[in-house]
Amino acid sequence: MKKIGVLFGIENSFPGVLVERINSQSIEGFQAEFVVTGAVRLDKAPHYATIIDRISHDIPHSKGYD
Repeated sequence: MKKIGVLFGIENSFPGVLVERINSQSIEGFQAEFVVTGAVRLDKAPHYATIIDRISHDIPHSKGYD
């Protein structure tokens, strides 16, 4: 299963609607969810196939995972 991660800040309308819309398409092999941040393991495959980044232009420390 490939995951599409949505990374966002305090906005509360767009991210949830986007995740719901992607998941409602029921595309086999894909699922959207909110990105969970934490330590980045460079010795393991990334958890997300794609990250839609809505915050790192304001919060630079989030860019490390992109």
